[in-house]
Amino acid sequence: MTTTVVSSPPSATVALDGEIDISNCPAIRRFLMAAINGGNVHLAVDMSGVTFIDASGIGVLVAAANRARAAGGGLSLLAPSRQMQRLLDILHLDAILPAAQRSAGPFVAGSAA
Repeated sequence: MTTTVVSSPPSATVALDGEIDISNCPAIRRFLMAAINGGNVHLAVDMSGVTFIDASGIGVLVAAANRARAAGGGLSLLAPSRQMQRLLDILHLDAILPAAQRSAGPFVAGSAA
């Protein structure tokens, strides 16, 4: 699992790749919460490189989305896999973790595409 961030407060794009599971969720949670606490309240999480995500990974994304919303921002997912999008739909988390489209303009996290 690797993380990359491109920050321009109050927005940031975080790219995750590899597997997101219980073994690396604490580090991902700290990373996302630090970004939010550092003023990046509008987060776009690029999921295009994620090959697997378990329930603990979904939980980390929900917690970060809730923290970002409480700080006046939001969190959206860029390029979630079809399987992940289906899982979010089944769990009724698609409103909490909306998918967003990449665009050339400014990104507003929390807005569904």
